Amino acid sequence: MKHIIQVLGFEYKGILKSKAFIITTVLFLVLIVGMAFLPGLILSMQSSGGEDRPDGEKPVIAIVDKAYGEAETIKKEFGETFKGYRVELTADEEEKLSGKVNEQEYSFAVIINEPLAVTYITKNNSLMSSELTNVTETVKRIYQTTSFEKLGVPAEVSTKIINSQPELKTVTTGTDQTRNFLTAYILMMMIYMAVVLYGQLVAQSVVAEKNTRTMEMLITCARPSHLMFGKVLGSGLAGLTQLAVIVCTAVVSMRFVSLDSLPQELREMMTFPVDTALYALLFFILGYFIYSFLLGAFASFASRSEDLNTLISPVMLVIVAVFLIVIIAMNSGTVDSPLMIVCSYVPFSAPVAMFARVALSDVSFIEIIISVVLQIAAIYLLGMLASAIYRIGVLMYGKVPKPSEVVKLLSEQHKTNKALKASRKAQ
Repeated sequence: MKHIIQVLGFEYKGILKSKAFIITTVLFLVLIVGMAFLPGLILSMQSSGGEDRPDGEKPVIAIVDKAYGEAETIKKEFGETFKGYRVELTADEEEKLSGKVNEQEYSFAVIINEPLAVTYITKNNSLMSSELTNVTETVKRIYQTTSFEKLGVPAEVSTKIINSQPELKTVTTGTDQTRNFLTAYILMMMIYMAVVLYGQLVAQSVVAEKNTRTMEMLITCARPSHLMFGKVLGSGLAGLTQLAVIVCTAVVSMRFVSLDSLPQELREMMTFPVDTALYALLFFILGYFIYSFLLGAFASFASRSEDLNTLISPVMLVIVAVFLIVIIAMNSGTVDSPLMIVCSYVPFSAPVAMFARVALSDVSFIEIIISVVLQIAAIYLLGMLASAIYRIGVLMYGKVPKPSEVVKLLSEQHKTNKALKASRKAQ
C-alpha cells in the first residue's frame, strides 16, 4: 500500500502541474461561467425592445395591410405581441420596405397579402429569435378575431375564446422523464467525457514513461501492480479535483444568476437534483476505473506516442458504441428495454446505462446494488489483468504483439508466479 500511495502522489502532482491540465481546467471554468450568464444575457438582449424609452426611440415595425382594412385591430394585436416596439402602418411596396429594413429604419416589416398569406422582411434571421413565430401567431389571431366578428361574435368574446387554455393536471406514477431528461442527458455527457479524458491521461502517462525509459527504473523499484493501481488512482484523484473545481465554480456562478427570470426549461437545465448528481459521481468513478485499467494495459504495448491511438481504438470504440446505445434509448423513451437492462449489468456499459435508467425510470435499489457490485468485481479483475499485461508490455519495444502472443505470455507468467509461490512455501 505504501508503494501505491507513493506512485499515486507522484502521478497526482505531475498531472496537476502539467500545462495541458491547467489549460483545460481554465477553459472549462470560462465555459461554465459563460454558460451560467449567457442565457440571461440573451434573454435580456431579446427583451430590450425599449419599453422604458420615449416613444420616438422605440424600434419600429412596419405593417402593410392588403387583406383586412382593419388598421386599429392590426395595430392593437401587433402592439400587444411586440410591446417594446412602435407599430407603423404603411403602404410601401416590398422593395422599398426591404431597403428600409436593410438600413435599419425598420426593425422588421410584415406584408399581409391575404388573411393567411404573409411576407416577413428582416435583415438578420437569427436562430435565437422568436420574431417570426410571434408574427405568425399574431396574424393567425387577427384572422380568427375578424372571422368571429363576421359571424357576429363580439371582439371581447372571440379574444377570450382564442386565448383560452385548458387547466392541465399531470399525475406521474413513476419517474417524470420530461423533467429529468435534460439533467440526465447533461450528466451522462459529463460521465462520458470525463471517463474518456481521464482514462487517456493514464494511457499517455504510461507511454511517456516508456518513451523516456523511466519505466525500466520504476519497474525495478515497485511491482507492476503497484505502478498500475497508483497511476489509475492518481489520475482519478486529479480528475476528481478538476471536477470539484468546476462544480464549485458552477455553484458560485449560479448564485449570481436570477433563475426566476429564466424560462422553466432553462431553470431545469441549470439545476440538478442532488440524488441524481450523486449517482452520476458514483458511476463516473466506476466507469473511470474500468476503462482506465483497460487503457493503461493497452498503452503499455506502445513503443511510440504515435502508436497509442491505434492500440486504444478498440476500447474507444466500445465506449462510443455504449454511448450511442444509451442515447438512442433515451431519445426513444425505452430506457427499460431488454437491451438496456442487459447493458446496465455488463461492466463495460453499466456506468452509463444504469445511470440513464436510474435518472429516467424506476429502478429498484437492489438492481443498483447488483450493478455496482458487478462493476466493483470487474474493476478488481481488470486491475489484476491490467497489472499482468502491464508487466509484460512496459519492457517490450518494437512490434506490437498479437493477442495470441499476449495470452501465451500471460499463461507463462502465471505458471512462473505459481512456481515461485510453491518454492517459497517449501522453504
